[in-house]
Amino acid sequence: MKKLTLIFIINLFLFGNILAQIPKDAFPLTNSLYELWRNGDTEKAIESSLELYRLYPPMFIDRIHNTLAQQLENDSQHYGLKYLEQLLNKENQEINKIISPIYLWSKAIVAKDKKDLISIRKELKTFIKDSSNYVSKTKRYCLLILKELDKKNAIDNIHRVELINRIISSLETYPYIKEVVADRKEGEKRAWHRYLLAYSYDYLYSNVINKEEHLKKSSDYSPDLNDRLNKSAYFYDAALLTGNPRQIGYKSKYQKYLASNNREIEALNLLCEITFTNPSNNNIKSLQDYYVNSKSNESFKVYWENYIHNKGKAVPKIKVKFENEELDLTQKTGNWIYIDVWGTWCSPCRKELPELQSFYSANEQVQNSKLKIYTFSFSSQNLSDFMTENKYTFPVSEIDKQTNDLFEVSGYPTKILISPEGNYIKIPFGTNWKMFIKNYTLMN
Repeated sequence: MKKLTLIFIINLFLFGNILAQIPKDAFPLTNSLYELWRNGDTEKAIESSLELYRLYPPMFIDRIHNTLAQQLENDSQHYGLKYLEQLLNKENQEINKIISPIYLWSKAIVAKDKKDLISIRKELKTFIKDSSNYVSKTKRYCLLILKELDKKNAIDNIHRVELINRIISSLETYPYIKEVVADRKEGEKRAWHRYLLAYSYDYLYSNVINKEEHLKKSSDYSPDLNDRLNKSAYFYDAALLTGNPRQIGYKSKYQKYLASNNREIEALNLLCEITFTNPSNNNIKSLQDYYVNSKSNESFKVYWENYIHNKGKAVPKIKVKFENEELDLTQKTGNWIYIDVWGTWCSPCRKELPELQSFYSANEQVQNSKLKIYTFSFSSQNLSDFMTENKYTFPVSEIDKQTNDLFEVSGYPTKILISPEGNYIKIPFGTNWKMFIKNYTLMN
């Protein structure tokens, strides 16, 4: 539980000086809610919730949808349900919009009588509108309620099909469902909508209508690399819906389907997508073996390098000065280039820098290495002293906002890999970034 509830705070660190903007009184309030809910201190929990919402709504929203949501399924005393009922009775319209869907789910969890379950099913339809409510996580709770009705045999196939199709239709109205967006907040929404769509189509395929088109769409909407940059947006949804937030997506399921039906080119292309999104040692080996078996004339290394390049964006045509050299991105270098964007004010950045230094030093010992390593510092204080005090020797250049924006950097640290042909890719935060570099570049 502790690990999951830390994600919200970690996310705040990633995006600048947000923590400095949060009222100090909000922290003890948000930290107290877990124990208050667990112990059934409803009156105090409501008092703290109302004050927290007044001070800083995002913290209240996070606690409701992530902490409380996790407690509800194992809440034998129904403390969460009682809390939500009484909070609704406070008639705060904004709060009620946020908590109404989770409240209906909490009712579905405890309901046993068939009439109550039918009533919940009918009420569920009122939440499924033409567009999804991201703040209230409406579609998350619609899917959780549907699962609950399934578990209790309280829904027939006609209603099941109707509900899941309405959920899908609503989610697909989101305007950036396929388009990649640079804005961080919009990127989070995109990742959330896509994950829920992937889950919904897999549910449709596995539980309702066994059609390939549903399996394909569950694969298509499964988190891509851009979604993984915002994985905190759907981490709790995966935990609640599947019980396993680390096994996210359905591309592998569809890839096996394609391979079993002798559709080798499609299966290879999808295996590339899987490996690109998660370049683990096992995935890269599976991809290489599959490619070799396809008996292509092109070497796997060339094939994979071209694939990585084509997945990237054109690098900004700029020159960046360092103390002893200049990074010239106006020309192709023939090398892979890794850039770490960080700041002295950024706690996750500072924590990673010793590892970055070790990585840089090791790469310097490799003769004729095809990987060049640089770092950009943004809005740092006393950068030179900081580097000297910590004995860091990797190249660093203090960049301005214009350069920062050219690379669409919205969180820190940001890790950028540039292909030899000049396209760049961002490596998701919270992943094994050294594994990404190793298996993207195929360097040992």
